[in-house]
Amino acid sequence: MLSVSPMVDSQCRYSKGPWTECDAKTNTRSRTLSLKKGETSCVQTRTIQKKCKKACRYDKGAWSDCDNNGQMSRTDNLKQTSDATCQTTRVVNKNCSQGKSKDKQNKPPKAEKKEKGLRRSQAKNHQ
Repeated sequence: MLSVSPMVDSQCRYSKGPWTECDAKTNTRSRTLSLKKGETSCVQTRTIQKKCKKACRYDKGAWSDCDNNGQMSRTDNLKQTSDATCQTTRVVNKNCSQGKSKDKQNKPPKAEKKEKGLRRSQAKNHQ
């Protein structure tokens, strides 16, 4: 028979503090949780850690128009909070999608609509 014990954590509610800056040595950042409400058995403060996101973070630039090769590009600038070893700018290229092309002049003209077939009742009237 299984014994069911109440989970202490489900009775404890915490307010979350801000994340610290990334520690380059451990590649982690941490935040402190302070007890907001709960029973006396709840831990007053808890610290949680998680891995940092990528060291190089960029502000994304605007996409260019599609070029003759069907590609567009943008230049991203390094955020100040990023690692000093990162490149200050990066260029990102991607293929233009047919439906979202900003440069409409490079698109081939749409095919002309063909006249649809007549219904049987209309075909009798045309004879």
